[in-house]
Amino acid sequence: MAHSFGESYRVGSTSGIHAITVFCSWDYKVMQKRASRLQQDNIRTRLKELLAEWQLRQSPRSVCGRLRQVAALGLAWLLCLGTALGCAVAIHVFSEFLIQSPEAAGQEAALLVLPLVVGLLNLGAPYLCRVLAALEPHDSPVLEVYVAICRIISEKKLKRRRKPEFDIARNVLELIYGQTLTWLGVLFSPLLPTVQIIKLLLVFYVKKTSLLANCQAPRRPWLASHMSTVFLTLLCFPAFLGAAIFLCYAVWQVKPSSTCGPFRTLDSMYEAGRVWVRYLEAAGPRVSWLPWVHRYLVENTFFVFLVSALLLAVIYLNIQVVRGQRRVICLLKEQISNEGKDKIFLINKLHSIYERKEREERSRVGTTEETAAPPAVLTDERDD
Repeated sequence: MAHSFGESYRVGSTSGIHAITVFCSWDYKVMQKRASRLQQDNIRTRLKELLAEWQLRQSPRSVCGRLRQVAALGLAWLLCLGTALGCAVAIHVFSEFLIQSPEAAGQEAALLVLPLVVGLLNLGAPYLCRVLAALEPHDSPVLEVYVAICRIISEKKLKRRRKPEFDIARNVLELIYGQTLTWLGVLFSPLLPTVQIIKLLLVFYVKKTSLLANCQAPRRPWLASHMSTVFLTLLCFPAFLGAAIFLCYAVWQVKPSSTCGPFRTLDSMYEAGRVWVRYLEAAGPRVSWLPWVHRYLVENTFFVFLVSALLLAVIYLNIQVVRGQRRVICLLKEQISNEGKDKIFLINKLHSIYERKEREERSRVGTTEETAAPPAVLTDERDD
């Protein structure tokens, strides 16, 4: 960054920069054809920028030119402000018209017109402002970049303050609520799961688009695995079990409607099974096994208790497996910790042994030098 700043804003005179760019910009280490073309394009663009800046300094704008530039900038700003004010006034007038209109008050579809208009304006107004910003006359691309940067900052700051957070908890509860309603209504409307699937597909893509365009990231991060566990837990125990209990009570105890429906002549929905079994018994011996299944597997309480006992045994077994896995994980963590301590102990032991060997070698070298020095002195004296 410091090198680039020094290249762009040299202290002192900038004379000779064109000659430097022409004669000193080529990198002779470039050998490939594609790289040389890129370097030629970079030098050509650099020369165009330098010549444009030089022409701008040599021929400054006249008073009329500056007035035209100021007028164009002012017109662009006025159009942007007018667009924002016009959208706000249009929404206000349209909402007042819907409130005071007697035809719109009685139709539910008319209530969706205002959110549709607001959404269209929110989508179209930013593009209009960008077109107006592109028509603004600027003297140099550097100034245009600075203006754009001041705008990539103000927009982000305002969006952070203005954009709502995507409420994960509320959307999870909405999914659980919709699934619970589907389970509750499947007995009375068998095609309700198909409607729920289509609705979930549409809502998913609509919320995804809204999330990317209108929402910001939550301040508190959510752990995906934890949220999926919570979702499945809430979906299983309160929602599914509650819906199952309600449906069982409705099948066995609630009297159906006497005016409409397939059970209008019966005291409960459960009696429909008994009526069906009587028809099967009168139909012949070919389907005689179906009444036996209904008598001994559906009406017999022992089979229900057996299935319940098996279900509780499976749940208990899964709980014990999870507890055993937790214990194994704790033991493995302790083993890893102990292995780390053993490695540290061995490293310290090796380090102490290495230091002791170094001290012994140093002391050995010192003793050998002391013992070897006197004979050398004696031989020198004899030579003298």
